[in-house]
Order: sequence, then structure tokens, then C-alpha cells
Amino acid sequence: MDAPQPGGKKAHLVRHQAKRGATHCRHVIAGFLLAVVGPSVEVGASVPPAVDGSQADRDAAAARIAAQAIDAGHPAEAAGILETLVAPRHHMLAILPEWHRDLARAYVALGLPDGAEGQYRLALAGASDDEARALGKELEALLAKAGVAVAVPDTLGPNGAKYFDLHWVDRGNATLDFAAAFTLPQDDADGAAFTTATYRADCLTLKSQLLEGAAFSSSGAKLRSFGEGEAAKPANDLADHSLRMICRRDPARQVKHVAAIDGRTLLARYRAQRAQRTAWAPSGSESGAHEAVCRAHVEMFVGQLAAEGQVSGPSWQVRDWWNIRTEDFSEERRAAATSAVTALARADPGAARAFQQACVQEALTGGAVPGM
Repeated sequence: MDAPQPGGKKAHLVRHQAKRGATHCRHVIAGFLLAVVGPSVEVGASVPPAVDGSQADRDAAAARIAAQAIDAGHPAEAAGILETLVAPRHHMLAILPEWHRDLARAYVALGLPDGAEGQYRLALAGASDDEARALGKELEALLAKAGVAVAVPDTLGPNGAKYFDLHWVDRGNATLDFAAAFTLPQDDADGAAFTTATYRADCLTLKSQLLEGAAFSSSGAKLRSFGEGEAAKPANDLADHSLRMICRRDPARQVKHVAAIDGRTLLARYRAQRAQRTAWAPSGSESGAHEAVCRAHVEMFVGQLAAEGQVSGPSWQVRDWWNIRTEDFSEERRAAATSAVTALARADPGAARAFQQACVQEALTGGAVPGM
């Protein structure tokens, strides 16, 4: 049940690269989260275990760290990890209901009730009966406090959000129609900012069909229309959970006609939420997390060069540049960052190398080596 997304072939390639980047970023964030939450969280309990490179093992380690971050009072970091875990992914990679649940809890803490409602509903779509009872109570508590959202997003991640209007039209034989909108963080190469579409869901065969849709600019100008598509099975777990969420229809939301979904309002809301998240600034014990992590990365980088007998003068200067910026940090803070970096290097060497290079480049840009 993938949404018709704005843009042509070029835009599709950009989105594909963004999804790959988001997956890569998840492991970077997870590996460094311990340095963000600081020494108040026990190091041994928070560092992910070494894994053999299995994607499922890395995902499980990231999810555990996200859950610990929520418990430690750091929902923004947890949401950053979980949003990439629940984003559209290859059909062979699972999205577990508890990931939706934990992201819902992070959204509640961040004051994003529409996002939280969407995640609770997605979790319910894939949960067992026992899990559903507990999730239902959490959702009821949210709705009692915040009210029912007009439309709920499948995620508020950085690569776009698909909003589902939970109103539905009964077409008989467990078939129903509903509306959805897909919003982008920035306008695509063709100037499209969001799409709206009407779908038909067959809740017996769990297939969905695009009936009609259109792409719009951020000002609401219609750019082009989409025609009717073939009925198809969901392409991945997120689409499957979304279709099951729709099929768990609320009798109170039955209507006679599919109303037009307000994509422009949803676009403004999504982009405002992303801007707020981007501008979020750590405080207290969270400040300096980036510096502590970069210092640990550069220390590891220089150690690797030393083992190979290849340490140059500029390498020492880059290390000293980061040391100066963290000289007031406690030993516990440095140890936490070092442990997180070491764990990431074991779990995902490629991500560790990428972060090393970024930290080195930041130091060079900051003047660590005059003339470079």
C-alpha cells in the first residue's frame, strides 16, 4: 500500500538514497546514544552487544538502546532511532509491533499526539491479543488527554510522512475506501510537496488499490493527477501494518463519501514538527555529547594509525583539537563515549569509519591543522 509519491525517476532515486542513508544513520545514532544520555546510565547495560553483522541483530540492538533512552528521559534520541526502524524497508526485514509502541511513547513525551496515535494504531495492527489489551489502554489514555487526530501519520521521520484519514466508506464484502496524504520534508525536483490519494482496501485478501490521486505544490497548486492502479499486497511491513490499521475500522468513523484530505495543513504540521526536532538542543548533562563522541572516534582513529606505523603530524593535531574541546569533561563522560564508539565499531565498522571521517573533517574545517 505504498503511497504515490511526488516526483519522477530522479526524485525516486533521491528517496531511495535517503532511505539507505537513514538505515546507515540508525546505527550511528544507536552506537552513540550512550554518550548522549551521559554517565547517569550504567555503561554496561546500555552499550549494544557485539553482533555478527546480521541486520536483524543490529536492529534489535538499536531498539534496545532506544527503549533505554526513553526510560532515561531522552525521547528525542529514541525517536531518531525508532523512526528509521519503522520506515519503509525491504520486505524481508521485519518491523516489530514493539518498535511502533516505543516510538508512540517517545512521541507522547515529545508532545506529538497525532504521531503517537498513529504508532499505537500501527502497533495494535500487528500485536497479539495480550499485547493489544495493554496497547489499547495506552491509546485510550492518550485519546482521553489529546483527543482523536483527524489523520494519523505512519511516522514523523525525516524522509516524509504518510497520513491516514481513518474515516471509511463501506463498499461491502469487507471492502472499504479511505483517503491518505504523503508529505515531503522538502519540495522535490518537480516542485511537488505532497500528494493526496483515495484507496480501496480489501480486508479479506489484505490488498489495497489506488483509485485516484494528485500531486500538489506547497502552495496547494495541483501539479498532476494519478490514475487507477492494480490491487496489490503491501510491499513491506509498514505498508502491511498500515493496511491492517485501516481494516481495524472504527464504526464511529464510517461515512457515506470519502472526504478530501487536507494535505496542505498536514504538510505544514509535518514540516513544523521536523523543524522543531531539528532545532532541539540538548541541555544539562546532554550538552557536549557530540564532542565526547568525536574525541573517542579520533582517539580510535589515531590508535589504528599508530598500530600501522602511519601516524602523521596532522593526525596528532586533529586529536589535540578534540582533546581541547573535551578537557573539562569527566572521566565517566569520556568512558561512556569510548564504550559507545567501541561497541559501534564492533557492530557496524562502516558506520564507525564514516563517523571518524566526519569528525576529522570537522576538526580540519575548524582550523585544527593550519593551511589545510
